Amino acid sequence: MPSISFDRFYRYDDLTRLLHEYAAEYPGLLKVESIGKSNAGRDVWLVTATNFASGSDLEKPALWVDGNLHASEVASSTAGLYFIQSLVKRYGKDKNVTECLDTRVFYIVPRINPDGAEWALADRPKIIRSSTRPYQYDEEQIDGLIANEDIDGDGRVLTMRLADPNGAWKAHPGDPRLMVRRDQSKRAEPITGFCPKGC
Repeated sequence: MPSISFDRFYRYDDLTRLLHEYAAEYPGLLKVESIGKSNAGRDVWLVTATNFASGSDLEKPALWVDGNLHASEVASSTAGLYFIQSLVKRYGKDKNVTECLDTRVFYIVPRINPDGAEWALADRPKIIRSSTRPYQYDEEQIDGLIANEDIDGDGRVLTMRLADPNGAWKAHPGDPRLMVRRDQSKRAEPITGFCPKGC
């Protein structure tokens, strides 16, 4: 078993080492692979946990587990490590864990955001919410819907309401242009749904 402590947070190199040590010690239950690179070129590690002798992970029902999406949420990467350790330590001893690994697969990414975590765990931490990737980047911007955007280009922004006997919305009593949630217990209330132009 890798030498690991769950009362501290691991930086990228140590996390990488621990994941590979687990996989080397339990090759029948764990596989580690990179699912991509971070903005700074760090691998994002995926641990596949299943009993490979009982069938391919691609043929079993799966559960995805990830952590450390936001830069400073490093406790969740420790939870991911603890989950991996619990699976391998209890396999063959705990009936439920054994059955799960024999018949299911767990895809575990302890740290989705290795760059942000490195900043958060640095000797002189820099705390950011998300990634270290700059917001003004040299990629083609993706268009999205903007409030009051003329989606079909006809010079008008239109919507319509359609009556729906199961609708959850009704016209606001003080301003019928607005919609408010309908009290589901009052079936007699007028019901309206909301639908974009053309539906």
